[in-house]
Amino acid sequence: MRPLSAIRTLPLLGLMLLTACASGPQTEVDYVRITERFQGTAPCADCQGVATDLLLKRDALTGAPVDFYLHETRIDAPGGQRVNTSWGRWESHRDVTDFSRSLYVLLPEAGDRRLYQPDDSGNLRILDTNGQVLSDDEETATTLKRLTPQLNDSRKPFGND
Repeated sequence: MRPLSAIRTLPLLGLMLLTACASGPQTEVDYVRITERFQGTAPCADCQGVATDLLLKRDALTGAPVDFYLHETRIDAPGGQRVNTSWGRWESHRDVTDFSRSLYVLLPEAGDRRLYQPDDSGNLRILDTNGQVLSDDEETATTLKRLTPQLNDSRKPFGND
């Protein structure tokens, strides 16, 4: 009779062992924003502004910058609205003159690079080719607003790589 009771007890011990292993500590999960979308209006010297729609893509596993798609429409430009679309890869860097400042550098397949600075709210400030913040007629920094929802976590926006 003793071997029979051991056979009955063995599955119970196995279940207890699995239950003990399953109740381990909670692990923290880092979320990667694979795609982010930003929209806003950039200043323009000879028109009412440039309606800007920017899509940034990251690698799903590492979170590293991958590709971008930029669509710009000049509002009330002489000769009618003009549209510019560019794409390519993008990078995230620290500003060499201010290491606390993060920069996003868009490297289009054709055309000049574009610079943006992420702010604490997750939006992007538009920068000129020298890294200075572009401002509108009221001297307000021009910003592209994040359209994708921000995950509810305790970290700052991903611009602080």
